[in-house]
Amino acid sequence: MKVLENVPLSTLTTFKVGGFARYLVHAENEEDIQTALALSRERGLPWYVLGGGSNILASDKGYEGVLIHPIFTDSVFHKDLEIKGKTVAIIGAGVVWDDFVREAATREFWGIENLAGIPGSVGAAPVQNIGAYGADISDTLLWLEALDATTGILRRFTKEECLFAYRESRFKHEPSYIILRVAFSLTQDGVPHIDYEDLARRAEQGERLDTPQAIGMVVREIRAQKFPDLVLSGTAGSFFKNPILSNESYLQLVEQFPELPGFPVAGAVHAAEKKGVKIPLAWVLDHVLNLRGYTKNQVKLFENQPLVLVAERGATAHEVDMFAREIELHVQEKISILIEREIRMLGF
Repeated sequence: MKVLENVPLSTLTTFKVGGFARYLVHAENEEDIQTALALSRERGLPWYVLGGGSNILASDKGYEGVLIHPIFTDSVFHKDLEIKGKTVAIIGAGVVWDDFVREAATREFWGIENLAGIPGSVGAAPVQNIGAYGADISDTLLWLEALDATTGILRRFTKEECLFAYRESRFKHEPSYIILRVAFSLTQDGVPHIDYEDLARRAEQGERLDTPQAIGMVVREIRAQKFPDLVLSGTAGSFFKNPILSNESYLQLVEQFPELPGFPVAGAVHAAEKKGVKIPLAWVLDHVLNLRGYTKNQVKLFENQPLVLVAERGATAHEVDMFAREIELHVQEKISILIEREIRMLGF
């Protein structure tokens, strides 16, 4: 186990901003996590689990606490003894998410190929129920094991117990649980899910999307066009959630903006998720507010995808936060909707 002190958060997150973390613990196993928790108790400091750092905005004042970074990368694939034709993949929390997607595709397993290219770790993925191109992690997750930091007890959660919703799970609101490993149900007898507009367009153009590898490759290509190069700029991908409106509210907006897309939300797994219609915030920012590419100081909305906030070299976390607040205010004033942030705030 490695314990580092005064580590710059700009090197630990994809936004590349923020002050210093008092302690950083690279945890190779459950025992290391227990040791890190003991350190936080001894020093009277808070703790926070850091995955790939791809969904976090870290404060300029840093984090006066213990960052726990799980790096255990155990992976096991075995046949499901209960469901014929299914394979269970049990993946350690420290595995890079897209590495797992690539391995599953190489083994010709279907189920997570539409989630290719999403940054971050396997352990962090269930927290916000990552999703893209018509798929969510909750579609294939069987169970996960998490350590209760308050009791030291290891607990297994079924998919239903995770209380998944749109970019939500119980772990977002019960931070005492530290996810150690996640089990997925995959199959070699799957079918392509390419109804999402970008994928459907590529299929219409003659692209063969008939294997997990082929779909994963195309998804990564599409993402590369919509997201900035992390080598050159800082970003956490989609900064805001797409709003979910009641049917009535959606119809009222359509009267003002007839071309506003809307996607029915069939039901809710989590009680907090509203049934109704999900609208693409990127469309609103672009076509209603004309904010595509909007720039202030060293922060901007990405030209190719206005849902993405980009921090250019020299930007501060405060500038990113203030910029986001300005966007939130613009949306509220124009269409009377309070938008929510998808990213998590650390040290604010």
